[in-house]
Amino acid sequence: MTSNPTHGIDALVRGARLLTRRELRPFILVPLLINLVLFIAISGLMISQLGGLSDYITSLLSHTPVDTANMSWWEAIMAKGAAWTASIFRWLAWIIAILVLFLFFLAYGYLFGVITNIIAAPFNGLLAEKVEELLTGKAPPTEPMLQMVWRTLGRELRKLGYFIFWGLIILVISTLTSWTIVIPAVLAALWGSWCMAIQYVDYPIDNHQRPFDELKSVLRRRKLTSLAFGGTVMLAKMVPILNIFVMPAAVAGGTALWIERLRREGDPGTASTNSYPTKS
Repeated sequence: MTSNPTHGIDALVRGARLLTRRELRPFILVPLLINLVLFIAISGLMISQLGGLSDYITSLLSHTPVDTANMSWWEAIMAKGAAWTASIFRWLAWIIAILVLFLFFLAYGYLFGVITNIIAAPFNGLLAEKVEELLTGKAPPTEPMLQMVWRTLGRELRKLGYFIFWGLIILVISTLTSWTIVIPAVLAALWGSWCMAIQYVDYPIDNHQRPFDELKSVLRRRKLTSLAFGGTVMLAKMVPILNIFVMPAAVAGGTALWIERLRREGDPGTASTNSYPTKS
């Protein structure tokens, strides 16, 4: 099976459809309530920063004419020349403004996702378990609730450490290439997509207590599928109100993606967990 970005995009849609199943509704309520509370808090924080962002973008796109009334003839020529040059490159200001807005909402979505995923990790693990049982007819291995809670929280911290370590490296590269504008934006988009793929495909894999390195290996084998899934989740998280509902849909979608697309490519020795039948 080849890596296909449409499979990744479809996974989130499939996850949203799965949430309509009556069997899953009890496992959706708590994550939704967590999302709602954090949405109000984080959105309030980001809205407080919109004034400065608006002023910056306005300054970029300003068409205020140059006042040469109190200038000498040579100062007026230079000022008009600078204004004329700026008008030629007005398209660049628009690109910068669009990229600034994109990065602002990317930061909003990423901050929202990181905090909610840590708090809701045990509930997301339960949701992924029930989705797998619904799709395959067989649940992952059971374990005591307290043990599962501590294990999932530890896994979230492991992922967070991974995100921070590589995120700092990408931040350095983005800073060094910031003069290009485009490179930092592309790096941020790819990194955000990869993080979201890791975050939500990990729940079903972690339910089988399989190592974090195996998760990364599985996703790398289907890079386009993984990045498309993660990118779709990331874009949805950037949309206020919609981001309240994205997390449970992404958990269900990531579980379906792993069961139906990714685990068939599991490493040697995992045949016993790769042999479940897939039910529609």
